[in-house]
Amino acid sequence: MDSSMRVRGRGVRGWLTAKAKARVRLWVDGPEIVHWDDPRQRTTWDSPAWPTLKTLESRRGEGAPVHVGAYSGLHYSVVVITGGQHHTDWVSLLHAHDEDGQWVLTPGSIGDKGPVVLGSDAWVGYGVTILGGVHIGHGAVVAACAVVTRDVEPYAIVGGNPAKTIRYRFDEPTREALLRIAWWDWPTAKVAAHKDQIHSPDVEKFVAGHDPALGAPACPLCA
Repeated sequence: MDSSMRVRGRGVRGWLTAKAKARVRLWVDGPEIVHWDDPRQRTTWDSPAWPTLKTLESRRGEGAPVHVGAYSGLHYSVVVITGGQHHTDWVSLLHAHDEDGQWVLTPGSIGDKGPVVLGSDAWVGYGVTILGGVHIGHGAVVAACAVVTRDVEPYAIVGGNPAKTIRYRFDEPTREALLRIAWWDWPTAKVAAHKDQIHSPDVEKFVAGHDPALGAPACPLCA
């Protein structure tokens, strides 16, 4: 192998090593984490946050904000890919070239599709991948191993690759009532006082007691 090949080889290895170091898998536990001090890559968690580890993937200089609502749960294997958007309509999908034995990335060639927003009281299951620009509604469920490429409606259950709606947890009037109630915005003391109603299959009773569209609350705890 001549010297030019060795130089090229070191250049490729160096480029790959640099890219590997630039990628990061972050274990998130807490109300907020900032990637690389870049506000575009800030991840915020509404309080109270489910106290388990969450996995995010990002890349230096890329990405967009990620926001997770209150009382939402993510399995620790969930991956959110906010950056790394290659141009499929360009001549080459690899937006870099070899220049004197080093790979040079074309400026501005790798972008993102915007923020990722997960609503409150939602659940994202094992092995789910969420792509950039996706909004997942309040109360939604994302089934294990789904790949979420587009928005998910509130209280929808989605699954598959790409993720599609399987069904809704409740009928439309009930979904609308629960969104009006938005119990996840209550003070934590009020949530604790109503825990037996919230952790109950009697959704009709909960709606009757708290839906502002029905007038005065029928809940004895709120009287």
